[in-house]
This record gives sequence, C-alpha cells and structure tokens, in this order.
Amino acid sequence: MQTGEVLNHFYEIEVEKRRLKYVEALEDFFQNSIKELSLEFSNAFQQICMQLQKQQFTQKKGPIANITFSMLRTEMLDGNYLYLVEGTDEEWFFDMKPLLATYDASWAFQYLDQLIEELILYSKTFMGAITQADIELIKLQEAVHFHQYVISLARYALPDLIRSPEYLAIERDSAVEIRVGEYMDINEVVFAEDYSIRDVEEIKAWLDQKLEEEYPYEVFSHLNLSSANYEGLDLRYAFFQKTNLSYCQMRSCLLTGGNFKESQLVEADLSFSEIQEADFRYSQLQGANFQQVQGARGLPSRENGQYPGYFPVRFTGANLEGANFELANLQGACFIDANLQNVQFAGANLEGAVFSKEAKEELILDSYQASQVIWK
Repeated sequence: MQTGEVLNHFYEIEVEKRRLKYVEALEDFFQNSIKELSLEFSNAFQQICMQLQKQQFTQKKGPIANITFSMLRTEMLDGNYLYLVEGTDEEWFFDMKPLLATYDASWAFQYLDQLIEELILYSKTFMGAITQADIELIKLQEAVHFHQYVISLARYALPDLIRSPEYLAIERDSAVEIRVGEYMDINEVVFAEDYSIRDVEEIKAWLDQKLEEEYPYEVFSHLNLSSANYEGLDLRYAFFQKTNLSYCQMRSCLLTGGNFKESQLVEADLSFSEIQEADFRYSQLQGANFQQVQGARGLPSRENGQYPGYFPVRFTGANLEGANFELANLQGACFIDANLQNVQFAGANLEGAVFSKEAKEELILDSYQASQVIWK
C-alpha cells in the first residue's frame, strides 16, 4: 500500500478499534464516579467564578451574558488539557475584553493519552509509514470523543451551582448562557437562565406551531405554560426551571436532558416520552402520567457508538403522589426523599433505581422490582 492508503487503513481500522476501548473505559469511569466528578467540577467552577468576579471588578466591566468553556486543541499536543473560560457581555465572540480563567479537564483526557500511547507503539509495526505528525493529527481528531464527557459533566453539575455565592457575586445580564465547546467553533449550551420579561402568549403560540429543531436548548423558565398541548415536541435539553406545566399534554415528546427543577407538572401527561437525563428535582408532579417513558441511565447499547451514556433521571425531593410510571424504563433513576404515596410502578424497569429506606412502607413493588432497587 502507498503511504496515504496505509494511513487511511490505520485510522479507519486500528484507531477506531482502539478508540472504542478507551472511550468505554471513560464511560465506565464517568458513570461510576459522576458524584465525585460533579463535586470536583463544582469546586473548580466556584474558583472560576471568583476569578471572573475579581476581574470584572478591577476592569469595571459590565454585566456578563456568556460564560464559555473552550477546548484548546493546540495545547493538547503538549499534554495540557486546560479549557479556556471566557466571561463575555452580550456581544459574546465580539467582546474584545473578555474575563479569562481556565478549567483542567485532565480527568477525561487521560484516556486520550492512553489511546495515543498505544497507537504510537502499534504504529512502529508500519515501518515508518505512520509519522509523529500523523499521530499528532490523530490526537487532535480523536479529542472530540473525550470532550463530550466534559460537556456532559458540566450539564449535570451546573444546575446546582447557580445559587452558589461565587456565581451570584458576578454581575450578570438578565439572560445568561453557559456553553462548552471548541475555541471559536461549535459549542453547546449546558446551562441557561433568563429573567427578562417575556410574553407568555407569544411563547405558547410559538410552541403551538410545532416547529422542527426550534425548541431544543431554549429557555422557558419562570413561565406559566400550563393547560396547553405540546404533544410530540422536540424539547431536548430545554430549560423549564420553576415553570408551570400543569395539565399539559406532553405525550411522545423528546425531553432528554430537560431541566424541570422546581417546576409544576401536576397531572401533566408525559407518557411515551424520552426523559433520559431529565431533572425533576423538587417539582410538583402529583398525578403526572409517565407511562412507558424511556429514562434509563447509561448507554442504550455499546454497539451503536452513542457516547457518553445518559446519567440518571432525577426525581429527588419531588412530590409524585398519584403519579403513574406503568411500564416505564427508569433504570438508575433517583427517587431519594420523593413523595411516593399511591405511585404506580406496575411493570416498570427499576433496576438500580435509588429510593429512600423510609419509602419502603408506601411503595408498591413486585418481588422482582424490590430485589432490583437500591435503598438508601
């Protein structure tokens, strides 16, 4: 084979095969260590906020509208896995004087280092056809697979950090987005808040249009959107904190990663929806219908290449009295301190689901379900 063909073979066969091994190792580490990683991220984020606030004060900079974590590919070639953190005003990329800090993501990229070490050793069997420059290019290309875990961790941890004194000390705009991505390139919203005055009827009318690809990552917090039909909408990773969605029809929605923390969903119908990674902590969910929802933690399948896996659906502290989870897939879900009086779990998958010991008396589970749950 010619040199180009050798390199293509090396990447398409050898790199992809070995990448899978190290991404799966990171997946297992991530799922088993999510609480510890979240605490470490929280501590780092609080330090970042203190640095940004200090710079904001000394530079007399106005309100911050964006905090962006950016992966720096060029730094990776030197083994540095620092993300550049920029606090910018409403101009975002065009803000010429951003506040600056860094975040160390070595916990994720240690697996990239291990992959590259194995590739370097194996490349020697190709008798010089794979060069050091080729390996460096492969490292930069492969970084995105490990970067996804930084995005997932930030999305998991940030909802608990917006009330921290360090974050609140930053002078912020009425609408703030926190993003994770690549420097001056693609990024994802991992947290957003919006306290600006918005017309509820206009938002309802917009949702009523049932547009494709318009609603994921949008902010619907602090609104009264109750008693409406949102059936079949794609609302992945949308933000509904402290929103009233009671009596809403949300059947067959894509609600993956939706943030419903401290919201009202009394008698809302979410049946047949995708709710993986959704956050319902401290929400009012009396009589809500979760029949046949899909909300399992982890990977749907290790064969489909969808990484990272989902972290658990969270119902911590929620009022679920009279809710219906019949035939729901709730593997790994957290129900600690939830009100579970008269909740129906008939036929539900509760493998690894976590319940408070105090809930044993009020839960109605079959013998198999009872053997699969975790009591804390």
